[in-house]
Amino acid sequence: MRIFVSQLNPIIGDLEGNTKKILYALEQARLSNAELVLFSELILSGYPPEDLLLQRTFIEAHSYYLEQIIEASSGLIVILGLVRQSKERAEKSLINSAAVIYDGKLLGFQDKQLLPTYDVFDERRYFEPGSKTRIWSLKGKRIGILICEDMWQHLEGTYTHDPVLGLADLQPDLILNLSASPYRFQKLETRIEVCLACARTLKCPVVLCCQVGANDQLVFAGYSTYVNSQAKLQQLAKGFEEDTMLLDTEAVPTPYAFMMDPFKDLYQALVLGVRDYFVKLGFKKACLGISGGIDSALVACIAVDALGRENVLGITMPSRYSSKQSPLDAIQLAKNLKITLKQIRIEKPFQAYLELLQPYFVDQEFDATEENLQARIRGAILMAFSNKFGHLVLSTGNKSEMAMGYCTLYGDMCGGLSVLSDVTKQQVYILANLHKQRIPKSTLEKPPSAELRPNQLDSDSLPAYDIIDQVLQGYMEEHLSPEEISHQYQISLDLVKQLIK
Repeated sequence: MRIFVSQLNPIIGDLEGNTKKILYALEQARLSNAELVLFSELILSGYPPEDLLLQRTFIEAHSYYLEQIIEASSGLIVILGLVRQSKERAEKSLINSAAVIYDGKLLGFQDKQLLPTYDVFDERRYFEPGSKTRIWSLKGKRIGILICEDMWQHLEGTYTHDPVLGLADLQPDLILNLSASPYRFQKLETRIEVCLACARTLKCPVVLCCQVGANDQLVFAGYSTYVNSQAKLQQLAKGFEEDTMLLDTEAVPTPYAFMMDPFKDLYQALVLGVRDYFVKLGFKKACLGISGGIDSALVACIAVDALGRENVLGITMPSRYSSKQSPLDAIQLAKNLKITLKQIRIEKPFQAYLELLQPYFVDQEFDATEENLQARIRGAILMAFSNKFGHLVLSTGNKSEMAMGYCTLYGDMCGGLSVLSDVTKQQVYILANLHKQRIPKSTLEKPPSAELRPNQLDSDSLPAYDIIDQVLQGYMEEHLSPEEISHQYQISLDLVKQLIK
């Protein structure tokens, strides 16, 4: 069977715009002499639609657009993810489903059976789970349809029911999976393993179509996947962009060389996250504070690659405590990236604040109060440019600093989008070193410093970032206990508990 996999980047809630993309894909498929067109999970609404699903008119509008797709399906099998209503359900009236369409007719629906409600997912809030596993006989093929989590259970079982095993006795010739699986660092290898495991069990080809694009804090990587009946990877669609994949399940198997740099992948996820946030919400230009440090340098690179250099404004705001090198590094970075850079010294407003507050701070030592004043002055300047010229401010703090509270409320935390807030300091260094041609060498090599007091270093207030990041990984990502983290990473238990606290 010739299958056309349409990996699209939908806008959540844009039923009309998403339908136009779907209809265009059907025309492409027809020109490619495809027999079946596969789309991703909830492609009509975009994933995750969240509380849009509570709006009756939004749900009712699905029928109108589904009819357009059915009418355009002449000569094709179309498998399409959407929300549908059902009066048969006891608790919830909505179902996460796949419409099965053939040659201008709606044949029925395959419902998602396993509804993830953990991490970023909250599907049981809205949907009733499907209960039936069936085979669809289409063009002489026995086809099984699974929706995202229905297939992941087979490798990463956390449910009592496994829909893949439910299909085993039905002897399918082909498995189709509609997926909206958010990006996670090094997740692609796991997704491929999920497809391979399904193919081994059911002894038939597996085709997975995954959504691509960023929706607020979630990034969907794409990388739609085809695995043959011998459980060998045959094709991968592109990552982090819309793509199509034409495959023939009867073709002679060919080896597929799969190589991926997970950090280049992470960088592309960040670029896509910024680009789609701007495009989908109607912003065009960004500004950010460029200190000469590694975090702001990396965010500047991401912004340029996401938005184009003409849409990025850098503002460097040196103070009496800035090193001699930092402003020079900011200027060099801007030259390398070919972006506009404004230099605004903050000495005058800082001194004015000190004089204003001096009568109230008599006999009080210089501390975080004065440090934070500088960060807040910089935040106010960035927001002034945002208000005056319509730039969205990108904040530049990384996950390690955020987790430790090593940041300033209304200062370096201000902005419309926090680009690195799920990227650890160690990952920042690795990503920045991918861009040695653009980021100045001294920025890459200097020890981290907020430069808010004389000769300040981050290490004055924090343990080494590699230790912080290990505890972060263990506690926030792997959900380990302090004792398990201490044992796994060979860090003192007292320090682990201190960092967690």
